[in-house]
Amino acid sequence: MGDHTTIDKLLSYRTREGTDELEILVKYKNLSYYHNAWLLQSEVEAHSANGRQRVRRFLEKPLWELHFSEDEIFNPNYLRIDRVIDEGEAHGIVYYLIKWRGQTYDAATWETSDIVQELDDETSPRLAEYHARRQLPDEKLKSYNVDRNVRPPPSAWKPAKESPVYKNDHTLRTYQLEGMNWLTFCWHRHQNSILADEMGLGKTVQSTAFLNNLFTQMNIRGPFLVITPLSTIGNWEREIREWTDMNVVTYHGGQMSRNLIVETEFYYRDVRGHVIPGIYKFDVVLTTYEMAMSGASQLRPIPWMACVLDEAHRLKNKSSKMGELLKSYHMDHRVLLTGTPLQNSLEELWALLNFLQADRFASEQAFKEVYGNLKTAQDVERLQALLQPLMLRRLKEDVEKSIPVKEETVIEVELTTLQKKWYRSILERNFSWLKQGGSKKQNVPNLINTMIELRKCCLHPFLLKGAEEQMLDEAGELTHQQHFQLLIDASGKMVLIDKLLTKLKAGGHKVLIFSQMTKCLDIIQDYLRGKAWGFERIDGNVRNELRQAAIERFSVPESESFVFLLCTRAGGVGINLTVADTVIIFDSDWNPQNDLQAQSRVHRIGQKKPVQIYRLITRNTYEREMFDRASMKLGLDRAVLQKLHAGGNHGAYASQMESSSKQPFNREEIEDLLKRGAYGAFMDDDDSKAFCEEDIDSILQRRTQTIK
Repeated sequence: MGDHTTIDKLLSYRTREGTDELEILVKYKNLSYYHNAWLLQSEVEAHSANGRQRVRRFLEKPLWELHFSEDEIFNPNYLRIDRVIDEGEAHGIVYYLIKWRGQTYDAATWETSDIVQELDDETSPRLAEYHARRQLPDEKLKSYNVDRNVRPPPSAWKPAKESPVYKNDHTLRTYQLEGMNWLTFCWHRHQNSILADEMGLGKTVQSTAFLNNLFTQMNIRGPFLVITPLSTIGNWEREIREWTDMNVVTYHGGQMSRNLIVETEFYYRDVRGHVIPGIYKFDVVLTTYEMAMSGASQLRPIPWMACVLDEAHRLKNKSSKMGELLKSYHMDHRVLLTGTPLQNSLEELWALLNFLQADRFASEQAFKEVYGNLKTAQDVERLQALLQPLMLRRLKEDVEKSIPVKEETVIEVELTTLQKKWYRSILERNFSWLKQGGSKKQNVPNLINTMIELRKCCLHPFLLKGAEEQMLDEAGELTHQQHFQLLIDASGKMVLIDKLLTKLKAGGHKVLIFSQMTKCLDIIQDYLRGKAWGFERIDGNVRNELRQAAIERFSVPESESFVFLLCTRAGGVGINLTVADTVIIFDSDWNPQNDLQAQSRVHRIGQKKPVQIYRLITRNTYEREMFDRASMKLGLDRAVLQKLHAGGNHGAYASQMESSSKQPFNREEIEDLLKRGAYGAFMDDDDSKAFCEEDIDSILQRRTQTIK
């Protein structure tokens, strides 16, 4: 148990009311945020040998940088009980060990029963749940005392005609009920399966309903394992708790957290406190792919009755250590979830099937000999016939008529005069490499670097090293407002963003802006601050609990946040932002599937408004050429998928698109892109001037291409 002798964190500062003295909000080591206290600056400085230096550095930071949000000093979840995990007594006082919401188990603290009762949730009392979890139910004991390897025969399977009523009166949509029925059908047939519905159709809910069916109808009271990316783990936990009465434990954190989870959440204990072997207290363990590796010594010995792997394309790399390790887990039944099935090579498809059913798909070479030649309709149909029993794939437009339409508008943006100057400079600086052409393989890294520099220039010249400083030097003394205007005028895309967001703000819309580069998001963030518009942000550097808090702030009805900034790949998975109705793709991904996944954050179940996508492309540059080629690949991908959908719901094949983790173009393609995309940099500056002066309605009318 903690005490008030050691200060763990300094959280905020203010002037004490009625005095000139400064006071600091402190959190004590090994005590919860409930025990935070305001201390005088002199008291904090006296707490440790380096106290004065620590306080000085702390006070140099602005409050907006220190605080969790404009309204909260720290995450308010840190004062909400997530789980009560143990109890004890000292000096006649009962204490409970509390795991706080938004914090890992190693931050759990002992609190008196009075504090726990004060903070307990009246609608979902955590203390009562703790006492209930300690009792071993008869149903669970019976479930563990039968032969767990025996399943009912396939003939015993009967589809549910209508959705069961789940906890909190939740029900499945018609196609979700079909998905749950199909998953249970596969389970009866001892057939591991892939649920490959398009993003946004509720694969999490269907999988949760499937596990709950095993739990309630088949009396298999776990243990179940769900492995998911970190970004979706919070959503999974909420869905399982919202829809079912299964006891779900999130296995995540450092070694100390994981040990405490095993100690307090894994086993029942008898009256003497001894572990009751062979029966697990949890029903579902929810963890990440990384934790499944780090915690293998604790998770691998457990005989999992069913395992669900979300975003299963993580397993597509046949040489992945993660895939090999997970194969060594005992999983009686496996369900893979992916919204982008088979988007890459046949080798990756084989890796998925090998994980799903290793005895049937043991040889990659044999698989490629039979299915590797996809040149005719017969070849495709042969692969479809293989996949149909293993995979269920539905598209939004086929099954969910209530989702409003989505319209994508490609807006052609001009390079500004400043951008053309820097674009020409990059091309001229690398002219010798381009002139040498494709005869030297060692030129490829230089060509790729040139591509990256040109891409940055198309987004905003400030992304180029030294560009902002040089522009400011050339502009001379600037006021704050003039500097802000330069940030806009330096980039055609920022000129467009300024006009477009002003129009959207006036129309009461909420907007997501996606970019590949965090530094590009920094520039847009500076712009939003300059306009005094509320915004949230998620990129790869934002911790999981802060991500969820940002989503909740953006989504509440009274939210003043107008824009949500997201890094395409960090914010593209498992995030629901249907409160927005507009998406701006500031720069396109080389793999168009990633942009589609980003759009699905808005265009999904729960969306009430038509969704408008704006994709910004710089005209007559290499970016335009790159986008056209990626679009051709996506068109081929869709054509193949649609052909297969016409043949049946349970099979799908996607074109062999280049993996986003690989270089998407070869040397000749890179050279061609650079040379053809150089055209815009040498055009007359009148086009740039006209674009900057044009109003937004004229731009949307004259410079766009609409894709339904």
